[in-house]
Amino acid sequence: MPNVEKTPRQTIRVERELWEKAGQAVGARNRGAVIRDFLRWLTHETDEMPTRPNADSDSGQQSAGSPQHDDH
Repeated sequence: MPNVEKTPRQTIRVERELWEKAGQAVGARNRGAVIRDFLRWLTHETDEMPTRPNADSDSGQQSAGSPQHDDH
């Protein structure tokens, strides 16, 4: 079957401003991967929490393997 996706699409409702800010933080093409990683953590498929970009990051260039430290 030529047009069957490996992973089915799911639809969620997200405020436009929040969606855009997430795209700025992780890159517009990476939002889905971050959401899937969070869902895996949420459902106990993994104990590894998704990496959170720095608050001042707007380039989306943060690498997924870079550790983040919150000194607050």
